[in-house]
Amino acid sequence: MQNRTDLAVESFESSEKTLISGVTVKEKNGITVVSVTDENGAREIGKPIGKYITVEVESFVNDTDIFDGRLSKTAKILKNLLPAQCDNILVVGLGNMDITADALGPKTSGYVFATRHISPELRRQMGFENLKSVSSVCTGVLGETGIESAEIIKGIADVIKPSCVIAVDALAASSAERLGTTVQFSNSGISPGSGVGNHRFEISEKTLGVPVISIGIPTVVSTAVISGREDSSLFVTPREIDRLTEQGAKLIGMSINVCLQPDISEQDLYALVG
Repeated sequence: MQNRTDLAVESFESSEKTLISGVTVKEKNGITVVSVTDENGAREIGKPIGKYITVEVESFVNDTDIFDGRLSKTAKILKNLLPAQCDNILVVGLGNMDITADALGPKTSGYVFATRHISPELRRQMGFENLKSVSSVCTGVLGETGIESAEIIKGIADVIKPSCVIAVDALAASSAERLGTTVQFSNSGISPGSGVGNHRFEISEKTLGVPVISIGIPTVVSTAVISGREDSSLFVTPREIDRLTEQGAKLIGMSINVCLQPDISEQDLYALVG
């Protein structure tokens, strides 16, 4: 059966091999790191060369408090993926706000603390001289804008010249158990819609000219996994998808804030965006 998933760890599992040349897998404390190191590994699991970090979390359906250690944990993972010199960051929310299962990216943008418009003088007055410059944008979808998300991001990047792009998108999983219980970070960029067979233009360092970090949470699973019918092209979501996307967006947005603005407390950052 075709493996329809955006998760590198599931792509590795579906290969039914314990060892793949060009792929290393390490697991510890609920964190799985899949490193694709060469073209053979990329071909074997169908993922570009790069590092894919999958974090197991409590289901977002029952999530009420992000200040229980998860926020610090995910912010640390993101920090380790960022380039060494990263003071101007563009955060991009991919997806469709009108479709709940695809609204993770746009919802996350609502929790991102944008600072690019704050002048150096005002930063000094506020006591935040080390405040990183952050821009946030939602690209919409091709059917609404007539423009590929990658083209929109490229146009913005050419103007504001970010040192890094962070792209947030809803993902597809091949296991219902991973819906709303995992977060994937990657430094390989992203191809929106690839997990559901709707490949769009790649958003990566190769296409944008700057490092791209992708963050996503699985929100849909193919009915082929449930029914066993290979010809099935439908995808389903959990019935609690509204809460899953809202709480997931909150954790990702706040993780970005905590990672980029370490001089401001987690609670103060939440007060600014929550």
